[in-house]
Amino acid sequence: MKSLGAAVCLSLLSAHAPACPMAQSLADRYGISFSGFTTAIPAAAAPDTSHDGPFVRVALPDDSHVADGFRHTAVVDTRTHKAWILRTGGFVGVHEWYGPVDAGDASLDGCGPEPALAAARTAPPRQP
Repeated sequence: MKSLGAAVCLSLLSAHAPACPMAQSLADRYGISFSGFTTAIPAAAAPDTSHDGPFVRVALPDDSHVADGFRHTAVVDTRTHKAWILRTGGFVGVHEWYGPVDAGDASLDGCGPEPALAAARTAPPRQP
């Protein structure tokens, strides 16, 4: 019986966290990966998240395991469904903003979104 309990615990602990529909939608729509974008996204200034607006931060998926690849975070305005993409890292260590782009109506369920107040100027959220 102890073996069965241990097996169940291990399977629950090793299960992958549910995917974030918003992050996956943005990655698919604009071809966002460790190497950049496959769809051109205009360079932009960081979104103004200094007020109590409807902004959340969402880490975009990166399963590449490429040490010098780009990492991406989206700051999403949940009211207008616009997103700004923060690109960091890479070979020379960039910190660049792109957007706004249409975020669509994908859900934030399972995303673990973080408030974006003043966070838009900081590093991307930690990956789970």
